[in-house]
Amino acid sequence: MIYFDNAATTFPKPRAVINAVTDAMKVCGNSGRSGHKYALCAAETVYNCRKKLAELFNTRPECVILTNSATTALNMAIKGTNCINGVTVVSSIEHNSVMRPLNSLRKNGDTVLKQFLADMGDDDITCENFSAVSRSATNIVVNHASNVCGRILPIKMLKKLSPGDAVFIADCSQTAGHIPIDIVELGVDIICIPGHKGLLGPMGVGALIINPFSDLVIDPILEGGTGTDSKMLEMPEYYPERLEAGTANIGGIAGLSAALELVEFSSKESELYEYLVNQMKNIVDITIYGLPEKSALSSYVPVLLFNKNGYDCEAVAATLSERGIAVRAGFHCAPNAHRTLGTYEIGGVRVSLSKFNTRREIDRFIDALNTV
Repeated sequence: MIYFDNAATTFPKPRAVINAVTDAMKVCGNSGRSGHKYALCAAETVYNCRKKLAELFNTRPECVILTNSATTALNMAIKGTNCINGVTVVSSIEHNSVMRPLNSLRKNGDTVLKQFLADMGDDDITCENFSAVSRSATNIVVNHASNVCGRILPIKMLKKLSPGDAVFIADCSQTAGHIPIDIVELGVDIICIPGHKGLLGPMGVGALIINPFSDLVIDPILEGGTGTDSKMLEMPEYYPERLEAGTANIGGIAGLSAALELVEFSSKESELYEYLVNQMKNIVDITIYGLPEKSALSSYVPVLLFNKNGYDCEAVAATLSERGIAVRAGFHCAPNAHRTLGTYEIGGVRVSLSKFNTRREIDRFIDALNTV
């Protein structure tokens, strides 16, 4: 099977990741709950992962909150900051992990929701659209890159244009592991990441990462045992314990820690993506969305949305699957992105690459697509 669904999760997982997960199941107890060797092994495993993430994203280890997914991290960031009783600004290409919690707050009268149009071809226009709605913002939640078409938004520019007291949250689900991310350089308060996509780790682990220079206080939306301050009926005031209630996914954390050793930012993915786009442009009955065939490809992570003219997207994906090629069709949990791209009524077929893919696989995909 040729696997082109890496925006959902990378596959296959590196052998070192698989081994780390299974090894943790043999030697780790419950982190922070006891002083015996198995609990200490778990605590060391958690801290090593936390430290590696802090180094990768340029923060302090205590500013790395380990979660079970980017979705959980985003809910914690959105509901635990000053979205409530404020004005929240989002882009027009957000994932449902942002839009659904915000919509719940909006329906309950807890936030006013404003949206700006993300332009697929011009960052300056995107910034102008953002400025028009962001003056009263108390919270800003923006996708670093679209999970539907791969377009990278100018987060650093948007942050500079935002009100100084607004909390800025970046959903880095599609950029973490694909491009370097320095939270201090970006200037945002929080980034939320999954461990299982570009970072190559297992499913079931993610992180909320706080800018080390932010004085942000995040209220917990999940409360329970932390292994510390057990006599208190409130969650601790300090990070990461303040936001890490309950038993950690030690196996997943061990796997992510091993995966972080493999992170490298080479030109391979961008070269493969450029090759894919160029090959797709040569197919006359294909429509590509999001302008990667016209814009600078450095503004994209390796995600491409297309349709074969006259064919249902689900039928195209099913035919490709029968021919040994895994892609994803439909609406990709991001209806607003499809509205922006003009595919809200029809959906699209998404191809998403990783460093494990090859030009030969792309050639086989193009051959199969030509015969659909």
